[in-house]
Amino acid sequence: MRTFYVTDIHGNFNAFTRLLDHVNFDPMKDKLIIGGDMINRGPKSADVLHWIKERAQSYPDNIVIIAGNHEEMMIWFMKEISPMWMEFGWEETMNSFRNKYGSDKAWDIAEEYAAWFETLPLLYEDEHGVYVHAGVDIHQGKEQQPDNILWINDRELSTLDELELTEWSNDKYIFRGHNPKSNVQVIGNFVNCDLGSCVFSDSSAALALVEVNEKRYFKCMVDGDITLHKIIGMQ
Repeated sequence: MRTFYVTDIHGNFNAFTRLLDHVNFDPMKDKLIIGGDMINRGPKSADVLHWIKERAQSYPDNIVIIAGNHEEMMIWFMKEISPMWMEFGWEETMNSFRNKYGSDKAWDIAEEYAAWFETLPLLYEDEHGVYVHAGVDIHQGKEQQPDNILWINDRELSTLDELELTEWSNDKYIFRGHNPKSNVQVIGNFVNCDLGSCVFSDSSAALALVEVNEKRYFKCMVDGDITLHKIIGMQ
């Protein structure tokens, strides 16, 4: 079984599906781990969610979905906890729901997705690695991770004790997104996989599909060009 990890799609449905088609992804044979931030900023958040949820329901053992902080912002908005979502992609996301489902149904369907987000795990682990959206709390067990790990940045992670982190992760790499980089890179125990989809300028923004067990990734630029790269520093 091939294992893929993709994170911070941010509504970039075209690059997402193009990458999966490029590697001939088969949900009956391959595993796909979604690292959160499926929505906001890009033009087709509703299409991304529909594709992912539909296949997760059909292939629950092979499609794994982790929540991201942008999903939490949507939850907070729907529950009237915080208006932060309005500053980070609310308009683009709701437009995508209107385009896909029509103005009459868009809000109700968006609320259904927000309720679904609340059921998603914060962490996943398999024989290859540990997968999160942003960070981890090494003082809590993997099953008891707090919600604030969705917001941890790479500067905070750099302060963690390496020996404690290695013991906590069972000497596995931790695959994450959240902080955009120019390439998939290894920093200590972490593999940073966010390439700035719908965040960086069109000349540098990309989406990475990491083939975990092969220690490589496929990079799709805004123009649809796909290239294959080794993950430097991954043992």
